[in-house]
Amino acid sequence: MPITISLNQNNVDSSASNFVYAIATLTFTGSYPTGGDALDFTQVADKMPSTQIVQAFAESQNGSSNYYVAVAGSALNNWKLKAFTGGGTEITAGAYPASVTTDVVQLSITARKLL
Repeated sequence: MPITISLNQNNVDSSASNFVYAIATLTFTGSYPTGGDALDFTQVADKMPSTQIVQAFAESQNGSSNYYVAVAGSALNNWKLKAFTGGGTEITAGAYPASVTTDVVQLSITARKLL
């Protein structure tokens, strides 16, 4: 699994009426495939009281010029994450560059609360 999602239970907030909010950290290993890498939320499903992800945003937390776009999937295990250089070019297929593997990337997750 090239992208690991780490989610501390303390970073999950289900106090809202309809939504669950969580902040996770991403770790990148392996190679980046053309069109984006797999983002598999089943890795953290046991920490969230929902299986319906509404949206996810990934942001660099250490000032990197890279940016990341989460692409919604039809299930928890088939989302994608696209990675771009500061100039707006998607990173090339192949081993993740150091600018990505050393980046501190946090993922903000909004999920529908299951009532």
